[in-house]
Amino acid sequence: MIRRGIAPFVAACLAAAPLQAQDMAEAEAQARIGLAAAADFPGYASLCDLQARIRDVNAPRAPRPATATGAAQQQRQGNAPQPIPPTQLFDNLWVLGTESVTAFLYGTPAGYILIDGLNTDAEAQKFVFDGLTAVGIDPRAITAVLVTHGHGDHYGGADLVAERLGIDVLMTQEDWDLVASLGTHPRFGPPPQPGGTVTDGQVLRFGESTLRIFVTPGHTPGTISPILDLRDGDSVHRALLWGGTGFNFGRFPGIFRQYAASARRAGALADAEGVDVLLSAHPRRDGTLDKLAALASRAPGAPHPFVAGDSGHALFTVLEHCALAQAARITAAVQSDKQNP
Repeated sequence: MIRRGIAPFVAACLAAAPLQAQDMAEAEAQARIGLAAAADFPGYASLCDLQARIRDVNAPRAPRPATATGAAQQQRQGNAPQPIPPTQLFDNLWVLGTESVTAFLYGTPAGYILIDGLNTDAEAQKFVFDGLTAVGIDPRAITAVLVTHGHGDHYGGADLVAERLGIDVLMTQEDWDLVASLGTHPRFGPPPQPGGTVTDGQVLRFGESTLRIFVTPGHTPGTISPILDLRDGDSVHRALLWGGTGFNFGRFPGIFRQYAASARRAGALADAEGVDVLLSAHPRRDGTLDKLAALASRAPGAPHPFVAGDSGHALFTVLEHCALAQAARITAAVQSDKQNP
């Protein structure tokens, strides 16, 4: 009886071990593909790190001690992301925010749309209202706040902008549902009140400009990656703003595979649409800081540092295969946990 009881258990373990090894081999193979494509995108290479700790951005965190003062407080302030002055990237696109996270102002004085709302109301006041006013742009020309996804560093100040200007915050329904479940995170402003919804393929028209919505779930259930036309003098470029980068949604292989599918779709869109500019709201990921420095010293008629041509489409290979690598890695870990409860 003992032997008959042990035999199925031993057989199950022997079956699980090859599966675990197969999954890890798959993880390493996918990571190699991703890392090879990341040669020109070093800020994204860490997504293929098979040793990295995967966290959930919405998980509650222990509050910082209220009594911290003096050197510790100064150290935290010194580590605060440096601001990026409102900067005109193209004739109809401005970037504003910090080296950690930015928002984009897209359009013309006939009508703008603000893409993302930064971390907090204080940041929205400083970078949107005060910053735009300082460069001669009237914030009242903003017609809506389009939030790329339901994480606090993108919606944190959206409510202030919307309430002050009497305009809508726009998100996918999936991410409206997400933010409704989050409550107020200590690092960010409160989730905005429900506003307008956007859907896959929808075209937004405002002033003289248009923007198309593409839903690319994974980073959140309703992440969007809009496509927009940018003007540089007589030249017109097409940009794709990848809506959500980090793998901070927990240890769920199915979501990683969904992310990979979205990256694959975005790459196909970039090919079909002739995208030659790739944008990110996280400057440390995509080399924005170096591009801003190059833009500041750009000579008349010189190539635009944000225009990458179709060579930039390799980024979607990085995103897709790093996500598949992490999915296989987590699947292997689950198998190991089952063997060693």
